[in-house]
Order: sequence, then structure tokens, then C-alpha cells
Amino acid sequence: MNRKRIALISLGIAALLLLVVVVTGSYVWQQFDFYGELEGPVSDAVKDFRFDLFRYEVDAVSSKLYDWWRRPGVRLTPEEQVELVEQYRWRARRMRWTEYDIEGIYADPGVTDPEAASVSLRQQLAEFGLIQEEARPLVEAIMERQVADGLDRAGLATASFAWPPLRFNFSDLPNYLIVSPRDRIEVVAGVHLRSDLGLPEIEAIEEDVAVQFDRSTLIDDLGGLGVWPTMVMDDSSLPWTLNTIAHEWVHNYLAFHPLGWNMFDSQEMNIINETVASIVGDEIGQALAYEIYGIPLPPPPSGDETELPEPDPDEFDFHTEMHRTRLKVDELLEAGRVEEAEDYMEQRRQLFVANGYAIRKLNQAYFAFHGNYATRPAASDPIGPELQELRELTPDLATFFHAVKEISEPEDLDHLLAEWRKRSGSSAVPDRD
Repeated sequence: MNRKRIALISLGIAALLLLVVVVTGSYVWQQFDFYGELEGPVSDAVKDFRFDLFRYEVDAVSSKLYDWWRRPGVRLTPEEQVELVEQYRWRARRMRWTEYDIEGIYADPGVTDPEAASVSLRQQLAEFGLIQEEARPLVEAIMERQVADGLDRAGLATASFAWPPLRFNFSDLPNYLIVSPRDRIEVVAGVHLRSDLGLPEIEAIEEDVAVQFDRSTLIDDLGGLGVWPTMVMDDSSLPWTLNTIAHEWVHNYLAFHPLGWNMFDSQEMNIINETVASIVGDEIGQALAYEIYGIPLPPPPSGDETELPEPDPDEFDFHTEMHRTRLKVDELLEAGRVEEAEDYMEQRRQLFVANGYAIRKLNQAYFAFHGNYATRPAASDPIGPELQELRELTPDLATFFHAVKEISEPEDLDHLLAEWRKRSGSSAVPDRD
């Protein structure tokens, strides 16, 4: 068989593999990306703005297949790999600052010719963009191997191999439309929208959907997205990026286990899934940031986390004040005082803005989305503390992870926690309401 024919056969096999992976990945994601009966109507209402998952899959999977064949960076020393990653991260942050500076020039009414005033900044941004485009595949490959090795050392890999294969892209992530009822906090629809939407378009879509369906709406940014290859933003801190790469891989992994299969059965199952991914991602990411990049581990939480401290007039604590806000909103909504809750959230939003936290919208949809991550201050569900306690009771991350991946209903978490409390001599878990 001549070389030309071998090459054509190889190309055909690669094209067939690409088609299978793209179609299967798109289908599986559509099955998991579903909340309830309102999902379809909301998705239809914003169909002109939806994120094109199929196009992303074609581009991303073909790129990763090419990288798999090239194996970029494998001959670099660990020191050279660290230097390349840190240079990429510095440029990414510099590009974001430059974009802010350009936006500031265009927003300044005192600048008569913003195009001329920003020309050097725009040229600098374009130059950095070309360098980043060339470096991106290499940096992604380096960080993929680093996180995959971290998962293996933690006992989360299968025969020293992360499955599904850990692959991610530094990407412009889609915007995410969250829809919640006004009388309670719950995600009843979530739709991924294009990343290039401007603020006027975003606010118009929010208003249209809110009026059409009489719901609370918010379009928010995403830090990562658990498609395959996963999507991750590239201009945050290194610990956050490593956390997010591991977090999104957990979602891929759980798609093959009960906790993933049942993720959208209820709000509680969604919260369990997201919180498990956060716990695993934080632990893996923080360890890698310390071991590879020398970034100190964050201090352990101190004191009783269940008791909110009194407000300090000299220091604004975002975590405490956001959690205090969530608890008050829950109280008002439970009493049926919906408009009062909405007025209260707007007052609190203005307080956060006055203290340097630029929250554009604080409403039921905000808490429905951010409350899915039960380790965050916007959450009020007991699931977060329960999962954190379970992690403390288990001897290592692998034991915790392989136990929780079999959860198929919220009561399974109660049973797991009761079992581990019994092993440690702690009290039993109270029944859920």
C-alpha cells in the first residue's frame, strides 16, 4: 500500500472520529443542559442569540486532535513550562487591562476623538493577541498535563489516565441566561448565549424574557463550561484557572456516573453536582498552584462558619454581607413578600456597588445561579456544609469523590454523611424536610 493511500485512509479515520466525537458530545451536552418545561420556550425566545455549540465542538475537537498528534511542549523542562505559562498569564491580564483602558477612553465625554486617542493601545492589544494565539496551544497542553497528573496523584484517574481525557480551551465563554421564579429562588431555565453580546443587547434580552414569562432573569458571565473540550477563561489568577480546569473535568467525569445522570432532576441534585466539582477543583487546583508555581495555599477557615459576624463599620466583608443578604431574601420570599424582597435586593446591590463590587443585577436569578455553588456566599442551602463535612470525615479526596459520584438523589448524601459520622463517632444526620 503506497504512502498516499495510507495518508488518505488515516485522514478518513480521523474525520470519522471527529464526526463521532462532535455529534456524541453535542448530543450528550444537550441532554444534560436541561432544567424543566420552561427551558424549551425560553430557548426559542432567544434563538437568535444562542451559543453555537456544534461549531465550537468541530473547531475545538479538530484542534485537540491535531495537538494530540503534535504533543506540544513534551520536550520542555518543568522550569521552561512554568515560565511559558506565567508569561501567557501575564499577557492575558495585560490585554484585559488594555481593553478596560480603551473602553474608558470611548466612555470619556472629554475625549473628542477616541479612535485617535486609543490607537497605540489598540495596536498593543493586537500585537499581544498574535503572540497569545501562537502560544495558546502550547500553554493549554502544559496545563492539561499538569492537572491530569494532579488528578492521578490524588487517585481520581483510571489506571493513571484521566477519563474522559482532560482537554480544555482558553476561550471566549458564552454568556448564560438564568431564569428563576420571582416567588422563590430556583433555576427553571438556563440558556447559553453568544459571547459577543453587548450590554444593551444583554439588558434588552433580560427584559424581554422577564416580561414574556413573568420571571426573574439575569445574563451573567461564566468562568468555565463543562462541554468537551471544556472552556476556561484565561485572564484570572493561576490558582483559579487550575481550579476551574479541574472543576470542569469533574463535570465531564460525572456525566458517566449517577451524580451526573441525575444532575437536573432537582435543584438539590444540581447543587450537589456543582459543589462536588468546586470542592474537588479547589483542592486539586490549590495544591498544583503551590507545588508547581509556588503560590501559597489559602489559610483554612477559622471560627464558626454558621454564625454571621456583626457588620464591621470600618471594613466591608463581601462574603459575610452577601450571605446575610441571601438569608434575608429567603425569609422575605418564604413569607410571600416578593416585592419587598426585590426592593431589598436593589438596596443591597447599591451597597455592594458603593463598596467597590460592581454587581449589575441582584435578584432571584442571581441567587439561583450563584447559589448552585453551595460553597459560595450566595448560597443558603445546607448541602454545602454537609459536603464539606463529608470531605473532612473522609481520609482523602479519592475516597470522598468515589463515594459522592454514586449519589442519585439528595437523600443519598444524608446516608453517606450518617455513615461517615458513625465511623468517626459523630452524631447522626438530621432528616431532610
